[in-house]
Amino acid sequence: MKILSWVAVAAVVVAAGSAGALALAGAESGSRYRVATASVGDVSQTVATSGTVDRVNRADLSFGADGTVASVAVAQGDQVSVGQSLAALDDGAPQAAVDEAAAELASAQASLAAAAESADSSVSADSSESADSSKAAESSDSSQVEKAQTAASTALAAAHAALAAQTTACASGVSDPCAKALAATMSAQEAVSAAQDTLSTVLAESAAQSAAQSAAQSAAQSAAQSAAESAAPPSGPQDSGSVADGQAAVDKARADLVAAQQALGGTTVTATVAGTVASVSAGVGDAVTAGQTVVVVIGAGAAVVATTVPVERVASLTVGQAATVTPTGTSATVSGTVTRIGALPDPDAESVAYPVTITVADPPPTMAAGSTATVAIVIATAKAVLTVPTSAVHGNTVSVLTGDQSVTAPVTVGAVGPTRTEIKAGIEAGDQVVLADLDEPLPSGDQQPTGPMRMNGPGGGMRSGPPK
Repeated sequence: MKILSWVAVAAVVVAAGSAGALALAGAESGSRYRVATASVGDVSQTVATSGTVDRVNRADLSFGADGTVASVAVAQGDQVSVGQSLAALDDGAPQAAVDEAAAELASAQASLAAAAESADSSVSADSSESADSSKAAESSDSSQVEKAQTAASTALAAAHAALAAQTTACASGVSDPCAKALAATMSAQEAVSAAQDTLSTVLAESAAQSAAQSAAQSAAQSAAQSAAESAAPPSGPQDSGSVADGQAAVDKARADLVAAQQALGGTTVTATVAGTVASVSAGVGDAVTAGQTVVVVIGAGAAVVATTVPVERVASLTVGQAATVTPTGTSATVSGTVTRIGALPDPDAESVAYPVTITVADPPPTMAAGSTATVAIVIATAKAVLTVPTSAVHGNTVSVLTGDQSVTAPVTVGAVGPTRTEIKAGIEAGDQVVLADLDEPLPSGDQQPTGPMRMNGPGGGMRSGPPK
């Protein structure tokens, strides 16, 4: 705290010295006043604030499942590429769950295939005992069943491929590729469901048509159906109703496999952006939860400064305004732009203030994520206008030196910059405006400036008082 206080006092002394130098340059030899000349120039009015720097191309990476960290392949400062594996969990249990789910799905698919084959065989047996016209019709039914079975198998294979692509895309968290892959998987699974519904419908219709061919053949059809059911595996579906049950079992097993594969994919953290590892917050043996950030990667690209502006000044801001950003610890400035103004006050601010975001398209290395920066947002500009030093303006008046007397002149003030202020009316170019009255005593701590300041020599203290 002592160091900071000293720096603040030093800044005041330097500022006073600068003001004195400026005033002396415009004063006549032996004059009691320090003056400056009203001249034509440019003025930029700004809103000053400060905030925290972050990078736009930043990835906060986490595991997609709970577990214990088995390996960490990177450290802070490492360069990584997109898709590079950064850390992994112990995947023994998730892999076992995937194997078990895959076995359950294979069993359910085998049962469904047996039920479909049984129903198809029953239809074929009934067709061989019918007339030639009936045989042709039933052959057509069988062909429809085969087509439906082929369509269901094709859709199921496509769903498996989509699921594999989704697992790869979503291994390191939600992103645009992950969202697209997820949509493709859902679409493929809907296609599987539709194809299998069609297969069930074709099987049911085929059985119904066979039953309706002849009431006299019903006994033979029942016998053939019973024989086919006896030949099927005991756990598998044996008729059109069992086909539907088998389809439900396949759907459930497939969903379980998807969940298990996603959990397995969540045991690895991979880089979603190319860049520099900014932090690693977990080590081997640590227990982590799904969604907990373990690695932060900062990529190339723009930086943003998140700050707040008091409610009384936010109305003067608009998106697109230019800003000058100065990273803390440097004197070099960079150009920025206001890209966001919050619609609601910042709940964490000490007084009513609104969040504002300034974007710097090409940030220097000094704008590291997590650092701070000061910001000057330009809210008004005036080019080639009459200006005076801002310190010469007191409300809507300035003191003008006429002969050897200081005369108060009302003025119309325009843009107010940190060093120069626009004067729209009241004085003319070349007028000498008073900055300080050397005959005025120095101020006490409880007095406020009311007129031209008294300056105790170059770089000395200043006191305001009424013009004389």
